[in-house]
Amino acid sequence: MAIRLLQHLRHPVGLLQQLNSVAAYRLLGRGRFVGSLDSVHLGVIAGWAFDRRNPKCRLTVLLKVNGRPAGSTKAYRFRSDLLAAGLGDGCCAFECPWPSNIDRVLSVEVVVPGTGLKLIFDESTNLPLPNEWKRNGDFRLPSFFILGAGKCGTTSLWTYLRQHPEICMSDPKEPFFFEAEYRFGAKVYFNKYFRTWNGEKIVGEARHRNLYLPYVPERIHFFNPNAKLIVLLRNPVERAVSHWWDWYCREKEPLPLKEALMADDERIRSGLGVRDAEEIQHYVNTLDPDGQGCYRTYLDSGYYAEQLERYLTRFSKEQLHVILFDNFVSKTREVVADVFEFLGCNPDYTGKIEFVRYNASPPGMLQHFDAETRSWLIMHYKQHNTRLGQLLGYSLDSWDDPFPDGGRNSLPAASAALLR
Repeated sequence: MAIRLLQHLRHPVGLLQQLNSVAAYRLLGRGRFVGSLDSVHLGVIAGWAFDRRNPKCRLTVLLKVNGRPAGSTKAYRFRSDLLAAGLGDGCCAFECPWPSNIDRVLSVEVVVPGTGLKLIFDESTNLPLPNEWKRNGDFRLPSFFILGAGKCGTTSLWTYLRQHPEICMSDPKEPFFFEAEYRFGAKVYFNKYFRTWNGEKIVGEARHRNLYLPYVPERIHFFNPNAKLIVLLRNPVERAVSHWWDWYCREKEPLPLKEALMADDERIRSGLGVRDAEEIQHYVNTLDPDGQGCYRTYLDSGYYAEQLERYLTRFSKEQLHVILFDNFVSKTREVVADVFEFLGCNPDYTGKIEFVRYNASPPGMLQHFDAETRSWLIMHYKQHNTRLGQLLGYSLDSWDDPFPDGGRNSLPAASAALLR
């Protein structure tokens, strides 16, 4: 497994194409019961319904598609835009797949019983799953997955790979399918994220949380056991600080670095995670359109060894391609050529790729990174890095010196071919 890498580019992705819910709230805001049918698109019906007198009430919505009953669901999902609009705690959204036997949706009607609230939407389309995606018992496409880790260059790699004419990449970049939409099925997955597919035999997606979440490997293996997997790894100390800085700069993290790390450590020690069915459902319900779940995961997103081991219990080492961030930064062109070769497409096309550095972190991050926090993080990750080095057969001692040269991405390049 070749190991190398580049710089992370952030590409925010919403869960669905949505109308402006704040505007919709103002439009419908005169009665007790308000709501909006925001999207009937890509196999999913989505919107919200809210009881202004009883904000904690989770309303039930009944759906009709093309004039026929199509089930019911609760309006209980969290959306940050609804919270910002003053709709209680923001947990009043609903999301439901339309019946799988319907290829073309002409009309949708959503009714909230006993409230007089009726939401109407007309004319939407949904393509059937192409035969090329199907195979007995599983699926042949996507053929590869960029699994993560976050803040390790997945968006930059996605940007480079989508320029190759033999490759179709998910658009938007980060599907939430295996993470939160798995129950909707492959047809929704295709229509929501791969509408640009034009018969390419190499198809990939790049949701970085697929590496972290422990329940995802089984789902991906069930979906396509022959898939190729790409993982990008960065010094976990640098990754954690960069992760915090990303959320902090966008005012999604109120705590300073040290306090945020300690809060995350306390959560890990308490046993809170995303493992059993109840925890998974809670995580899915709280996932916001930016991809932020219910927990800080600054620390355990860097427990790479256990994350890789979960995949290696289901996939062979030959299916896994590991890239170190250091090498992606210093040898980007060579790394991308290796990825093309791993995926089975023409590596000579690398010369035509436009390599642009995207979304550099705002200045000032390292001003928050004091010596005490640095030492604590290095010790925190010591055993995890040792375990990873043994798995890869490669020394990671250089990770004991995070952010050399002031964090200007001038780390020495790894050169060994690992795991392959």
